[in-house]
Amino acid sequence: MNRVFHILLFLVFLLSSFDIFMNVNLGGFNVRACYLAAFLFIALYAYQFSDALKIRFLGGGAFLLWFLTLLLLVWNTPLLSRNIGYMAWLVFNCFSCYAIYKFALKESTEKLFRMYILSFFCLSIAGILQFTLSQFGIHILVTMWWDVLRSARVNAFSYEPSYYASYLLIGFVFLYYSQRKRVYYFTRQFQIVILIFLVAAILLSTSRMGIAFMMVILIYDFLRMIIRAILTARISLLNFIISLVLLLGLAGVIGRILVDEELRIRYLAGTGLEATAAHSRDTREDQMGNVWKLFQKSPVVGYSLGGIAPNIALMYGVEPRKIEDTKEYEGLNILLEVLAASGIIGFAFFAWWLFQVFYAGFSLSRRLRKSNFSEEAVIMHSLCMALGAEILILSLSQNVLRPYLWIHIGMVNAVYYRFSLILRLEQPDIISVPPVKR
Repeated sequence: MNRVFHILLFLVFLLSSFDIFMNVNLGGFNVRACYLAAFLFIALYAYQFSDALKIRFLGGGAFLLWFLTLLLLVWNTPLLSRNIGYMAWLVFNCFSCYAIYKFALKESTEKLFRMYILSFFCLSIAGILQFTLSQFGIHILVTMWWDVLRSARVNAFSYEPSYYASYLLIGFVFLYYSQRKRVYYFTRQFQIVILIFLVAAILLSTSRMGIAFMMVILIYDFLRMIIRAILTARISLLNFIISLVLLLGLAGVIGRILVDEELRIRYLAGTGLEATAAHSRDTREDQMGNVWKLFQKSPVVGYSLGGIAPNIALMYGVEPRKIEDTKEYEGLNILLEVLAASGIIGFAFFAWWLFQVFYAGFSLSRRLRKSNFSEEAVIMHSLCMALGAEILILSLSQNVLRPYLWIHIGMVNAVYYRFSLILRLEQPDIISVPPVKR
């Protein structure tokens, strides 16, 4: 494959978290730049290669049934255009998965993962620069503040800090677990630098959920490392130092917040703790409650993905006439969202599809390990761990159609089939023979 395909796929990765920059607004919908890069990739691929219609997708049957369920339910909304737009959004995400799959079967996994990790590194640098510039009165795309026009809560190109932290969490979990098992996509020193930048960017976002997820992962893994060291009298000094430094850094930040009353109250604002306002917590609870009420109203016949907000608006006596009218009635929690959108039967298809993705990924990791493909086993395991962490954090906010979630699903899918080929051929990092050009 030529350099154009590398550039386009890197743009798919890099632009996946761009919400407020480089998007095209069409009929109230933002067509994200990452999708435009994916469309161009697919068009060029179809022109150059003869296997353009061939693709394999983990749990493809269950996914197709879920998709058809959503399609059949498109009509169940007072704002049909929004449902149609959301179905198109889901298709666009599938296009991104397609581009990753095709690239992975033609190029080495080393190139694929280097581009993927570098995209997170670039966005972490963007966030850190955004914070640094804000200290000098230069405010670029800042959407939220600690002190208005003084200290920015980092969001880079995302809607807000929590979206940014959710995106970076994928890169952090994947790279952290790879690092722990001594799998290096770059030099060891550079990979540690990338990991530190990801941690710093998540901290600067000040997203409570992002920091909490990162802290839980570090503490859990550190305790496992210590217990294993006690039982086996062996420990990786490098992994111990890295984990300890990250934990001490996080503990230092949290300790600084706890001892400074002004910082503590500011950070807890919205949670209802220490007599602070509970608007953030209450809003999240209300949004999740609205989605649950909507599901209870019609547990079998769902509303499709774009029908959640319009039907919540109807519950409040508001009849939406355009897409902008639904913004304040968005739901929350991606699993509840899929449940209300799909109905019980459709949700069963969705759950079965997700189960197949995780089961296939973890099973392949075990088989690779048994066949002495240890690095490939670690990579597959790390991808699945990152996907699990992302689904969990998105279950507390946002939308199931976030591009970076589906791009990571595309990574799990593509790498699964690439590593399955490695097992069959019993050769590491084998590059398949490209099909005949047209």
